[in-house]
Amino acid sequence: MLFSFNVFAQTYAEEALFFSRLNPAGSARIQAMGGAQVALGGDYSSAYSNPAGLGFFNRSEATLSLGINSYSSTSSYLGSSTTDSKSNFNIPGFSLVLHTDKHKGKLVSGNFAISFTRTNNFNQNYTYQGTNSSSSIIDYFIQQASSYAQPPGQLFYPGDINNPPGDGYNSLPRLAYNTYLIGPNSEKTLNADSTYYHSYPLDNRTQTGPVAIKQSERIQNSGAQNQWNIAYGINLNDFFYLGAGLGVPTINYQSQKVYSESFPLGSLPAGGNLTGFELDENLHVTGTGINATIGAIVKPKDFVQFGLSISTPTYYPTLSENYNATLTSVWNNYNFVDVTHQSKSGNLNGGLRDSIYFQTPFLYSLTTPWRIKAGATFFIQKRGLITAEVEKVNFSKSQFGSNSNTPSDFSGDNGEIKNLFHNVFNFRVGGEYRFSNFRARLGYNYMPNPYSTSQNNIDNTVTSISAGLGYRSKKYFVDLGFIQTSWSSSYLPYSRGTVRYSDDVFSPIVTIKNSSISGMLTVGFIL
Repeated sequence: MLFSFNVFAQTYAEEALFFSRLNPAGSARIQAMGGAQVALGGDYSSAYSNPAGLGFFNRSEATLSLGINSYSSTSSYLGSSTTDSKSNFNIPGFSLVLHTDKHKGKLVSGNFAISFTRTNNFNQNYTYQGTNSSSSIIDYFIQQASSYAQPPGQLFYPGDINNPPGDGYNSLPRLAYNTYLIGPNSEKTLNADSTYYHSYPLDNRTQTGPVAIKQSERIQNSGAQNQWNIAYGINLNDFFYLGAGLGVPTINYQSQKVYSESFPLGSLPAGGNLTGFELDENLHVTGTGINATIGAIVKPKDFVQFGLSISTPTYYPTLSENYNATLTSVWNNYNFVDVTHQSKSGNLNGGLRDSIYFQTPFLYSLTTPWRIKAGATFFIQKRGLITAEVEKVNFSKSQFGSNSNTPSDFSGDNGEIKNLFHNVFNFRVGGEYRFSNFRARLGYNYMPNPYSTSQNNIDNTVTSISAGLGYRSKKYFVDLGFIQTSWSSSYLPYSRGTVRYSDDVFSPIVTIKNSSISGMLTVGFIL
């Protein structure tokens, strides 16, 4: 049972981390030992982490894993604390390993494996709320609309095939413009610069005093990253083990966000009677990639073995992104006046709505970093073992690419990735105690902060503690694992500051304490 560690990605740089930062994957046995497995072998999880471990099989087997995850969050925003939770049942893995005795010189055996492994579980909910007297998301709409540096026509479709939509047509500021939350300065002042925007509801705040705006949002994420693995491992003289595998990962990520602001009646300055508004956003990202893993395990003595594996970058040639948004504002008998275009003046009463909907998805590519793992396993006679591993991942090496069907310039995003993230070393350790046919296990997983510098004074380190039990017979085995994971994250509902517009109003920050408890059951049958 694996987890994603960031709120819905706010930039493409954040998305690169979102789809690259993976927890260790594998069976309930491996999960119970903290995910440490690169120097262990004899488990179907080796097809994903180190195919050389398949060389330890001396018989064929089939497995099925079932899991349940219970996620909870506590969000702090402007002095208010809000909790949320979500639980889901899933199938995090299944496999088939086929064993073949060779006995050809030093080649003892070879084992072929096909496995399915869940590498990220996106099922999480976040909720926050608070009263903001300093800013509104309308300020963000104003900044973005002003940044287009065009007449107000950039926010609507001219209706002429020879005159295509402006830069801001498929943007949230267009929704704010069409629901009267913002407008060009020329609508309130004759001959004013129409490339800059204002908002009647929030005009003159400094003269009339702060407005207590009630803000809230709920983010519901769902979906998963999974990987199919085809791998082969060999045993050379019970001393040296080699393996290689091909991975086919898939992404299916969905996010639903509902953001709202409400205003006490009569609290607004010149804008008058805006009751509030709601912004609904939906994002769906899908794609299939490819990677490869090679590995080796050496066993110089019966009580110790060392493992090393290298996984190539995962290349997603086509990620498909579908996005839509709807903004609804609610007015209470407000007389709107446009001094430049009198025909646009009128009474606003009830709900006004506008939407963004793309007929075709936005396509692009993503390449995630190399992953290098090294570890050791020590056996305590026949009573058990201790295993540990270190994984190197350089998150600054992720990179986006353009698709010819929807060309886009990702140079800025790739530059942000290089500056925002750095190289990390993940550490995992676990142990297993054996008594008769039963097993008891403990584990620990440490994933340090992937950011080069602290983000919003939050340490994004992830820690997990795990435990489990197992039973083995000559015909079948059953393993049960429990994992408790904790981490902190932050989220900006909206950002402040653009090239053409700036002020000293801060960007509000949501800080989130995340916790997840999951259980996993793996049942295996000897064939």
